Amino acid sequence: MNPKFPVCCAIILASMHASGAAPAPEDPKVPKRGFSLQSPADQVGVDCGKRNALFYLGEEIAFHLTASPAFKSPPWDRFEVRDYWGEIVEKGSLTADAVTLKSQPPGWYKLYIFGKPVADPGKQKTPEEKFLDGDKTTEKEDEARHAAWQFRQWYGDAVGGTMFVVIRDQPNFPKLPAPKGSYPPPGGEGDGVMRAVSGMGPRRHSANAAKPEESIKAMEAEIAVDRDLYLPGDPVRPRALLIAFSNGTKGHLDGVKQIVEHFKTSVKYFEPRNEPNGGSSGADFLKNEMIDFYQTVKSVDPALKVVGPGTVCINPLSAGLTFIEDFLQAGGANYIDAFSFHSYNGTNGDLWLARTSMDNLVALLKKYHAGEKELWQTEQGYFAAVYGAYQPRLQGRWTMLEMMVFDQYALPKEHNNLWYDVSHGFWNFPTWWENNDHGFNPALPLMRVFSEELSGTKFSKPYDLGRDGNKLYIGNLYASDKKRVAAFMSAGSPDGKIELVIKGGPAQLHVVSAFGVEKDLPVVAEHVTLPVAELPVYVEFAEGQNVEVVPQDFGLNLARDEGVTVAASGTGAYPSDPKIPNDISKLINGELENWYYTQKTPTQPWMDDTKEFPAWVEVRLPKPQSVGRVVIYAPVPWQMQGTLVDYELQYDDAGKWVTLEHVQEPLKTFKAFTPTTRTKTDSFFSDRHIFQHEFKPVTTGKIRLLVHNVTFGGGATEDVGWAGGQAGAHYLTLREIEIYAK
Repeated sequence: MNPKFPVCCAIILASMHASGAAPAPEDPKVPKRGFSLQSPADQVGVDCGKRNALFYLGEEIAFHLTASPAFKSPPWDRFEVRDYWGEIVEKGSLTADAVTLKSQPPGWYKLYIFGKPVADPGKQKTPEEKFLDGDKTTEKEDEARHAAWQFRQWYGDAVGGTMFVVIRDQPNFPKLPAPKGSYPPPGGEGDGVMRAVSGMGPRRHSANAAKPEESIKAMEAEIAVDRDLYLPGDPVRPRALLIAFSNGTKGHLDGVKQIVEHFKTSVKYFEPRNEPNGGSSGADFLKNEMIDFYQTVKSVDPALKVVGPGTVCINPLSAGLTFIEDFLQAGGANYIDAFSFHSYNGTNGDLWLARTSMDNLVALLKKYHAGEKELWQTEQGYFAAVYGAYQPRLQGRWTMLEMMVFDQYALPKEHNNLWYDVSHGFWNFPTWWENNDHGFNPALPLMRVFSEELSGTKFSKPYDLGRDGNKLYIGNLYASDKKRVAAFMSAGSPDGKIELVIKGGPAQLHVVSAFGVEKDLPVVAEHVTLPVAELPVYVEFAEGQNVEVVPQDFGLNLARDEGVTVAASGTGAYPSDPKIPNDISKLINGELENWYYTQKTPTQPWMDDTKEFPAWVEVRLPKPQSVGRVVIYAPVPWQMQGTLVDYELQYDDAGKWVTLEHVQEPLKTFKAFTPTTRTKTDSFFSDRHIFQHEFKPVTTGKIRLLVHNVTFGGGATEDVGWAGGQAGAHYLTLREIEIYAK
């Protein structure tokens, strides 16, 4: 597919380059927001010597270092390795042009190479001054020294690095090919080899009906890789290939037929124009392109399947549900075998948003008797490199939440195209999972473990986690006649936990982390307390063992009682625009407001305009009552909407505020230049936006949040916005406060 900017992406992004073309050079005297187009003069190259920076558990982890010939001595000084959570797992000095790391458990890691200290070179000397001082450095060396010092002032001491992964060696997955093996290296936008190695799902192959011969030649090598590595895959989880005619097919049906005819034995699914909602109604697209496309594909082989319409989103917008309903109302369901869509603004790391999006789509499909159609998501990916800020935990959490939710709607990973594959210079929408040095962002190793754990099973059922538990967690059971595995994931709190009841089998429960780390938990009186963080945790059933969930029902939400009021430290006006509705009662209305679904101002979460912290919010009950639990929902941190970082949960005791718990979420954000992603700040912030408090009951008429710090919208700190990430102003933003007696 040709690089393009999805229509709906313009809604969710606040900073971007104007086009996919090479941007203009930066002014070296001024640090810019967004991706860094400069590199440090003492940049260090890092090469793993393999096709990709993927190591099997127990394999030696080694990298070769290279430096610019402008430096007489190597510029590297030391290294660090951080894991997915931002913790340093190894560090040391560098004395040679290679580094061999300690063995690491399965996981995603980032290697930092730091340069030697760079002293302030002072004012650049004239040739005469150099001669008088006996300074024999060349002009080129002098310029490099000044450039290196300036770069350090802006972006820190990191001058090289890469991301690598450690995975388990599973015999039912293709092995990582050799660098110069029979399979092509990563190139352009796609890497079918690593899709197969990870088992993540299909690639949407792009055809141009106006140039059928050229398209056939380009796709032949790609599809050969899929035939060899991807399609054999997992016999219990059927796989299929997809070709999309992204540029449209009107007037080029002969080209469509030629391409379909050529690939009909390998490719089963065909999709027409990409995002036809751009400039067309659903009925017009059906009439002008879809029907002819459908008939052309079926004329080659009626068993082939047509997918469509592939709208940019499934929100209640003209580009989403409005277009889709127009398409279906005009009879569109008669001309598709599977319904396809793109999921921009459909999940955004928010369980409520994901379920709302899919529930309304499914309801619309059923309304027009298309509810039994297969579902395909043919273009969606999430950021690790966020316009100058590197935020790996965002990509990891958003990706896996989508996978877990989609399974509950009969949309497996085999029908879900994670887009893009490889960083290829199109910085408008940097959602790739493979960087241009062939190291990986977290989506790939997470999808590999997801594929490993689900191997040989199909989705069986969603777990009912209880009235309140279903807002806080998601759980799926995957099963076959030979294997059962459950997957659980928090909706947004890294310290979550659920209670499991274990019947039969051994006295331990085998669990696997999202990255493939295995351990056994003891079963005590048929119960296990399972930690459930912001990534999936997998529970592998032993023979004869059955696992069920204890539902979470906290009882009556006291904040919803008649007579409850809310007050805050601010004026009540929405900070950026006083015309935006900002009724503080949103905090106790039982709704989790999310602007990204309707994209209308009434659905903005409540925001406080207190400029100096601490800020406060009070929920005032009509009379003193016993309180033992409080749950706080902030927005998923993204763009203008932020989350809590440092606050005290307090209760009123006879006119005195008593602190029940002081929460301080680690920021884990610092300036660091990363050559392969062109980013200038790293943020390993958890994006925590759900805060659960359980405590010995107290009797009170008031609950207060005394807030000492919040994020800068989607950025953990001001540095994320400075780097160009999707950040906002420093204001308190909340969605809901729930209060329970138990």
